Amino acid sequence: MPDVRSYIVENMEQKEILAMVEKRVLDIPGVVAIRFLDPEMREEVTRLEILAEINGACMGLMPFVNEGVWEALSREISFIIIGDAHFIVDNEGLLYLKDMEGQVLGQYVPAHLKKDFLKKNPDAQFLSDDFVIHPGVSVRGEPYFIISEIPFKHLEGLPEITRVTSGSVSTMSDDFVRSAMGLTGPKTWTHLVGFDIDRT
Repeated sequence: MPDVRSYIVENMEQKEILAMVEKRVLDIPGVVAIRFLDPEMREEVTRLEILAEINGACMGLMPFVNEGVWEALSREISFIIIGDAHFIVDNEGLLYLKDMEGQVLGQYVPAHLKKDFLKKNPDAQFLSDDFVIHPGVSVRGEPYFIISEIPFKHLEGLPEITRVTSGSVSTMSDDFVRSAMGLTGPKTWTHLVGFDIDRT
């Protein structure tokens, strides 16, 4: 039987860590709100992300895997941020189009990196303002999108946490979380972050 005193102490320490993380996140310019996922919300976000992958990208025409979301949900603690995307994360390396052998066929390029990207990749062809296709790649197998993990540097320096990562949730999860938090305005953006508590 677990020691009751140890259990109480550990839960008090966890509450202090979560309070510290919440304060750090709310201090980020552009952040409107933060919500730690309770078991019910985590379960619903997981369900919606599975459904999003089943439905596929590009109106169901192409499969995708949301690595960033699955990694964030695999951590001990997960939370959602609502705010201005440009202040919260660096979206470089967010989205790739790959084939079954892992070759990069295309990728998302943020506007502020576009000029430098074109200098290094003069043959690249932009399908839109921020997505480029790499010509000359021999495609092997069915292409699919990868939504990558995104570093979340805002929690650096907190010794009580480890394995911090983040990901960009699907539209369905975005709608669900906004509704649950009462923040359905069009000018904000949701982002999922996960971390483990360091007990060493």
